[in-house]
Amino acid sequence: MTPVWLSNYVDGMRQEIHADVPHGPFAFVLSLTNWDKRRFTGGETFLLRPETLDYWRGFETSSVVERGAVVQTVEPEFNRLTVFDPRIPHGVNVVEGTRDVREGRLVLHGWFMDLAPHFSGALTEATCEPALGEILPPLYEALGTLPRARGFLVVKVNVDANGRVTGTEWKADTLVPAPAPNLPDPTEVRDAILLEVAGTFMDATFPAAGAPGAVTVPFEFD
Repeated sequence: MTPVWLSNYVDGMRQEIHADVPHGPFAFVLSLTNWDKRRFTGGETFLLRPETLDYWRGFETSSVVERGAVVQTVEPEFNRLTVFDPRIPHGVNVVEGTRDVREGRLVLHGWFMDLAPHFSGALTEATCEPALGEILPPLYEALGTLPRARGFLVVKVNVDANGRVTGTEWKADTLVPAPAPNLPDPTEVRDAILLEVAGTFMDATFPAAGAPGAVTVPFEFD
């Protein structure tokens, strides 16, 4: 995680639309704002919707297009943690009202960085290192043959007491196919990558630990 920033917005302050590139795979905003008793308007985080970023693919002349159809708005309610893909253009609506910093939009924010495998239950890094050393190099090689994509995947691999994989769960997915000539349908590109990762782990074996465990593995695509 990067060092955490503290920001306080009062009357006239805003954050213009922008993207955090490069900062980290995930941005976060933790609100300390007394939202229910606020004495200002505005201050919401807004993000362009995925449909907006790929606007013409789903465009229909019969659809009404207003702000809510183009941007997603997140109110900074107290103790709300908002985590999002920082590549998505985003900003903060202008705050209007109080000039008292004690009553402003108060948030902590930063970026998660340097994602690493996480081990839980009976599995540990030491016991899983040999298995991952056999699993990951061929997987990386196979992924290198697929159409290019950008973003992050985080997969949780559930393992039983005997070391058999019982299932996989996607914990994060910001994968976007990179534009290229003669590119297959973006859904097909994503599906091919997801199937390669999930299929590889479903065929894998981990050390028998005597009790269930899990390994959560991040993948960066660029």
